[in-house]
Amino acid sequence: MKDLYLKLIEIFIETPENRQRFTDLGLDPVKHIDLYSGQDVNPEYFELAVYPALFIHFHIDHLVNEATITVRVCYEQLRDTSSVSAMQTEALKFFDFIDLVDELITGTESESFGKLQPATTDQQTEETVTDEFILTYTASYQKNTAARESYGTYEDVDIQGKLYKNLL
Repeated sequence: MKDLYLKLIEIFIETPENRQRFTDLGLDPVKHIDLYSGQDVNPEYFELAVYPALFIHFHIDHLVNEATITVRVCYEQLRDTSSVSAMQTEALKFFDFIDLVDELITGTESESFGKLQPATTDQQTEETVTDEFILTYTASYQKNTAARESYGTYEDVDIQGKLYKNLL
């Protein structure tokens, strides 16, 4: 999990070209990434988060080696998004932010995770301190990367004939 988490930090925080893509759209780039612990619903229990922020949650099913990665996209929205708003265009830039975050995450992979594929997008309707969308991705997961390389090929199998007859 650590490798994918660090990869997301690299993509959103440490890569100037990606940060510039947000700026080119008139958006603030992601300023904070953390593992999800309820920061959006109980901010008083956490250090002050700087927005826009991504909160990451991992769920891994070891029986089928599949992972679900949930990314809570938090963007401080102080404008009215209603149909009668004078600032609607500016207020709806949040959707551009979500689209760019999704574009940068989709296809991301690490040593233990296969390519992240979008599964669901959901708007957080519970009371939170910011506007929030929840992006969910699925990917294959391999806890022990050495196991990936331990598979043989069919050319390595020595087939002996008449084994069944020899057992009788």
